[in-house]
This record gives sequence, structure tokens and C-alpha cells, in this order.
Amino acid sequence: MKPNIFMSYSRREVGFVDDLTQRLENQGFKVWLDYRSLVPGTPWAGQIEQGLEESEVILLVVSKASMASQYVELEWRRVLKENKRVILVIFEAVDLPQELEQFEWVDFRGSYQGGIDELLRQLPAPVKEEHRAPETGFKVPSIVWWSAAVSLAAGILSLYTWWTILIPLLLVPLPLRIFKRNFNYVQVQAALWLMPVGIFFEGVNRAITGQMNADSDGLQYFLLMVFSFLSSGLLLFLLRSAGMQRWGKPEAIRSKFANPYRPNNPNPKPVSFFIDHAAQDRRIAGELANTLAKYKHPQSADINSARAVFVLISAYKTDSEADPEKQAVFPVLVQTAQPSPKLSKVQWVDFRNGIRHLDAIAQLMPEPARLLAALGVRPAGKQLVLPPIINSIVYFLITTMVVAIGSTVIDTIHNVSQEDMEVPIFEIFLFLCLSGGLIYWMVKTLLTRRGWLATVGRFIGVSLLLSVLLYWLLWEFTREASTETSSTLAFITFVIFVLGGLILAFITLIRFRDVRLWFPAKGKK
Repeated sequence: MKPNIFMSYSRREVGFVDDLTQRLENQGFKVWLDYRSLVPGTPWAGQIEQGLEESEVILLVVSKASMASQYVELEWRRVLKENKRVILVIFEAVDLPQELEQFEWVDFRGSYQGGIDELLRQLPAPVKEEHRAPETGFKVPSIVWWSAAVSLAAGILSLYTWWTILIPLLLVPLPLRIFKRNFNYVQVQAALWLMPVGIFFEGVNRAITGQMNADSDGLQYFLLMVFSFLSSGLLLFLLRSAGMQRWGKPEAIRSKFANPYRPNNPNPKPVSFFIDHAAQDRRIAGELANTLAKYKHPQSADINSARAVFVLISAYKTDSEADPEKQAVFPVLVQTAQPSPKLSKVQWVDFRNGIRHLDAIAQLMPEPARLLAALGVRPAGKQLVLPPIINSIVYFLITTMVVAIGSTVIDTIHNVSQEDMEVPIFEIFLFLCLSGGLIYWMVKTLLTRRGWLATVGRFIGVSLLLSVLLYWLLWEFTREASTETSSTLAFITFVIFVLGGLILAFITLIRFRDVRLWFPAKGKK
């Protein structure tokens, strides 16, 4: 009979642990992993105790973070007292506490598949190790070296887009950050998409300003374009690979459902519910209430009489009067916010990626033990999690600002180099202040869901104002500078904003429900 396994780890290694758990489950092992196994609605401390008690083998993932974690230490010290079997899973070689030095171990630092094979051979029965677990030495999977090498090439190519500021700022230090595992996956992905575009515009600028004096120069920029596409595409492929998803810290990997499960229970046992929410989140509350009512769950008139209480956690509400010790309390995270200490002790449902699978909540309310299997999202660490459409709007606005500032800088340098050209300082200052201020305001509103601009109508109005402002300022900039360079760069900036805006507007219409739910409701609850 295969032993039950408990995963003891730091969430810094969540990508590695997520994949290892899946591999073990595919082999028929029952694995207790917190964000897959915790039952939402009840405090998690007792559940961890029960998970440890019911497990025969504890896999302790050894890393710098786990050996520094007081929670991990509490777990392994408890199992030592109960004389349970512990296998050290070496993710990083670090100094081990004396109590752990004699335990079985498997080295996962090199070949991941080799580590899996050895662990599967070792799990059926204890083995006597000939040597202690490695505590020194730097060894990483080959995929990390390949990713660092390609990122070095991408970083060098990004220097040709120096005028964007953002692209080289993210890509030049990337090789070192890959080894440190702490790059921001979402930001790097955006920079890699933008780099070939930036090199293309730099080539256009050089052609217009006469800096390409020979066919060889044109060929050089054509090859740069090809290499930038190849390096960007290859690096994106590597960063998305299973090996790099295991390697990175939470902010360096993709946000995804931990273990998607599709329930099939059209007639669940009715459970009375109450939705505790801020007035600004009433649209989300309405969507949830309508779905629960569709499955015949009755809505309670007050919070105390409900068997299940859903608390919508956002910038507007982080606490509740509900008592997790007396009733099932489901914190529902609708945006990045820190729940109160009381609610932090209860496993939450993560809806920061968007309000999805409400039918799963309705069908699984009578059996919350399976709820995370349908809705669990692996921890995202410091990575800011937004619905995809909101994330797209944010990066579109930032890209517009980067290109606008970059084109301004290029034009200014070109005009300064021409002694007979007057640099339109006032227009540049006005352009940067007005357009930059509006874009900063819009991005801040999208990230925080707060402020005067946090309504769909006002946001659309300010977007139209920004397009008019960009056109007017860039036209004035062109007229004052009176150079072909200014005219082309102004045109490029405006075209990026208009065409990109039209494409984004089309996608927004398709995903308008997500946009509507993200913007806070106004008025009384």
C-alpha cells in the first residue's frame, strides 16, 4: 500500500512543489498540499495538524526559504517527536539543522526526472544513506543555463531600444535574476513582446534621420529584427517551459489553477448563505448570489443565521463579523488585499484572475473539502494578479507612455545635434506632464479600484481625452520642430495608441463583464 505524503515547504518553491505533487498523484500517491487540500470556510491550523497526523511520509523540500521558515520548522519538529519518516527533497543545498542531517534525501538540483525516479524507488521503504545530504555547492537544471544564455542575448539586443527605458531596464539584468529566481514573469513577458517593435521603430528613426548611409546598415537592422524575434520567442518558450516554471519563485512563474476540477452536481443539498461585502463590490456579490440561488441555495436575511458566509475581500473590505469558529466562512479574494488576522487563518478562494466557476461554488457548497480542487490557484507571491483584460489595459497604457517618451527623447537628441534647429522645450514639457499624468492616473485607478476615475464611463471619457491630447500635443510638437524626424515619430506614437486602442477596445467588448465587475459600483449597498 502506498504511503500518504505530506508536503512541507516554503511557498517560494511553489512551482516546484506543484509539479512534484502532480507527478506523485499521477503515480497513485495521496499527497497533502495546503493550497490543494485545505477546506475553505474553516481555520487552517487544525487542518494542517490533521494532515500531518494522517501522513506516513513527510517530504521536506530543502531550500534557503524553507530552512528559514518558522512554520516549516514547526512542522518538521513535530514529526520528529512522532518518529515519522522524513525524506529531504533537496531543491537548494543549504546548511541543515543537526536534527535533519541523518535523514534520507533525494537531490533534485540537477536532473528533475532523475530525482523523480529516485524518489519513486525510495518511497516504498526506508533506505540507509551512505552520505549525508549535500549542504554546499551550486547546481541548477540545464534549462536554467539555457534560459540565462538566451536572456543575455535578449538583454544585449534590448540596448537598441534604449529610448524606451523600460525594455532594457527589465531585460539587461534578467540573466542574473534568472539565477536568483526573482524576476517578474508578467513584466518580462511584456518587455519581450515589445523589444522587436522597439527595434523596428529605432530602424525607422535611423532611416528617416539619414543615419543609414548604406545598404549594409539596412541589412544590419533587418538582421537585428530577425534576431530580436528569435530571441524573444525562444526566451518566452523557455520561461514557459515546465523546467523554468519549477525553478522560479511565485512572481517568476505563470499564475494558474492548481488542480482544475469540474463538478457535476446539478442538485446540491441546499445551504443557507450570506454575502458580506462592501457597497463597491455589490456587482460581484450579485453575480455570486444569483448563481447560488440558481442552485436553490436560500439567502439568509442576516449574517448570524447563515450556515455559510462569503466575505468579499478587496480594497474596500478586509474583515467580517462572521465567526470562523462557529460557521463556515469563505473569504473570497477579488483583488490583492490583506485579509484581517481573523480571516487570514481561513483558506480563501482566489478570484483575482477574474470571477470564474461560480457554478462550482454553488455545486460544492455542501462538500467544501472539494472546493479547492475546483477553484484553487497556486500562490502568486509578490506578483500583482489582475484579470487578463485589466492587465492588458495597464500594459497598453504603459507601452503608450514608454513609446511617447522615447520618441520625444530621440527627437530632442536629434534636434540638439542640428545647430540650426530649435528644440520645442515647452511642448516637450507640456507633453510629458499632461499625457504622463493622465496615464499614471489611469493606471493607478486600474490597480487600486479607487478614486474619481474608477467608473467605466469616466475611464472611457478620459481615454478619449488622452487620444485627443496626444494628437494635439504631438501635432504641435511636429509643427514647432519642423523636422521630418518629429513628424514621423509623432505619427508612430499616435498610430500605436489609436490602433492598439481599437484592438483593445474590441477585446474589452468581448470581456466587458470582467471590466464591469472590476470597476467598483457606486451608491449605497
